[in-house]
Amino acid sequence: MFINAPPCPPLLCPTALVQMPAPSKRVCMLEEAVEYQARRKRARITYLISQFLDDLPSSDAESDSASSSSGSLSSISSISSISSISSISSLSSGASDSSSSSRDSISSNGSDDLEYRLRRRWNAHMHAQITFLLTARVLEALPPVKKQGQLGLYLDDFRHNHPDLFRKKLRVSPHVFDHLVGLIEGNEVFHNNSNTPQLPIPTQLAIFLTRLGHYGNASAPEYVAQWAGVCLGTVINVTNRCFIAFLALHNEAVMMPPEEERERAKAYVESVTCPEWRNGFLLADGTKFALSQKPGLHGEAWFDKNKNYSIDCQVSNSHIYPNY
Repeated sequence: MFINAPPCPPLLCPTALVQMPAPSKRVCMLEEAVEYQARRKRARITYLISQFLDDLPSSDAESDSASSSSGSLSSISSISSISSISSISSLSSGASDSSSSSRDSISSNGSDDLEYRLRRRWNAHMHAQITFLLTARVLEALPPVKKQGQLGLYLDDFRHNHPDLFRKKLRVSPHVFDHLVGLIEGNEVFHNNSNTPQLPIPTQLAIFLTRLGHYGNASAPEYVAQWAGVCLGTVINVTNRCFIAFLALHNEAVMMPPEEERERAKAYVESVTCPEWRNGFLLADGTKFALSQKPGLHGEAWFDKNKNYSIDCQVSNSHIYPNY
């Protein structure tokens, strides 16, 4: 015996739980302008319909006209007796009525023409506003951001008089910096046929090394742009150009550190982690996998910045540098 059970409710789509992004300001302004224009048109149509209904004769006026027509037969003698007086008065009143009607028609035509011109001007204004919202790249122009960076101080002063400060920011010594400039200055990526020349190659290299030598917020294009006194797009373009130039010179510009520097790096890794991780100075942080509990071996070393015990997924290829 089978029982007709009600169908199971459909599963909630996971995408329905995702909050949709808020519409942009341009879209909101367009919707508001179109809705306001539609409300004005609806109000205009409502006004015309009410004027048309007011001009129609009412039922009371029709009954009054019917009673007056029935009573006209009884008063026909009185009308004939004063026909001459009424004809004279009608002539005079007709003249006054014609003059007043002509004035009314002139004023009516003038008001209609003014109303037409106002509606036409309003429609043109709304059309211009909607066209601006559809075509303008910047809706609200902000004042220009003043740029006064420290890049010139590093290249002109610290580069020659304070090499320690220069290296702390750019992560290379002034001698290595000059050598890198000589390697990439002939690359075609730094030359174009535009009327606006690129920044000098030392300036582009300094921006690239500053961004490459930091992590987190310090390597963000906005932060580097404020430090260098350039635009945000300039930082991105400079990074791409230098990457292209150095990829073509990998064997000449990229090399392993000397033995004494490697030993210092290994000693630092051992001091901050554990002896087993001494040779992991070439590894980079990878994807974190959360652990269910604190490991028994070197448990505190697995505690990350997010206050979780986790392990990183790292890949090491010992065939490339077997002695490191």
